[in-house]
Amino acid sequence: MITVREALYRGASLLEKSETPFLDASIILAHILSISREKLFSSYPDPLKPGQMDRYMEAVKKRQKNIPVAYITNKKEFFGLPFYVDERVLSPRPDTETLVETALEILQQNPEIKKVLDICTGSGCIGISLKYEAPKLAITCSDISPDALDVCRYNSSRLLSNPVEIIKSNLLENIAGEFDMIVSNPPYVPSLEVREIKSTNPAEPRLALDGGDDGLDLIREIIPLSLEHLSPGGYLLLESSIEQTYSIERMMERAGYTDTEIRKDLTDRDRITVGRKPLI
Repeated sequence: MITVREALYRGASLLEKSETPFLDASIILAHILSISREKLFSSYPDPLKPGQMDRYMEAVKKRQKNIPVAYITNKKEFFGLPFYVDERVLSPRPDTETLVETALEILQQNPEIKKVLDICTGSGCIGISLKYEAPKLAITCSDISPDALDVCRYNSSRLLSNPVEIIKSNLLENIAGEFDMIVSNPPYVPSLEVREIKSTNPAEPRLALDGGDDGLDLIREIIPLSLEHLSPGGYLLLESSIEQTYSIERMMERAGYTDTEIRKDLTDRDRITVGRKPLI
């Protein structure tokens, strides 16, 4: 019978073309064995049970085809929470945690903020994380994709005692009422880059990536539409690439937002653009 150590090193050797073969193999094997990675390393001499090696090799073959590890394990940690993910949604990126951190900082400074809308929610990682950290907030998560909303709904029921509201909507088309804050990590990758991404990573949904020729198609719509749904003094927070933040800030200012600013992500790159609806 093959041991945990032998299986781990066999998987890592098969994933040599990956940027992180040993890490990928260890995460996948720990998932198959239903143990933590720490427990995995202390279990080196233990034999695998019947069927576990076959399931492990099937998972390794998926990784060889550039299927993200998160889609293989159906798990991605975001803001300390274990989100369920699959090919219906984008796997949350660490950079997006900056959006949650910025929102929480603004919330702390403005305790009157009660209602928050998360547009293009996908897995729900942003809205659900905000609700987890600030349970009294009324959070609404919206997306155009029914499949994405199914994943969001599942994460909300798993991770929250008081689930978020979920609405199917093309941006703000089906959204009623005003919000004190609107947050969004919309598709912002230029179409040409999306084609390159899909050639090496076919699993991620194009709908969650493609932002048009310059990546700003949806953002151009979100900025003016959000003004109609923000309460006076309400905030709009948008994630984008470093190359887009300056243009987004200018768009916000031309639309009538005040107090605009750009926040940096964990790697000290411009990532989040913030604007505020005038009080009057």
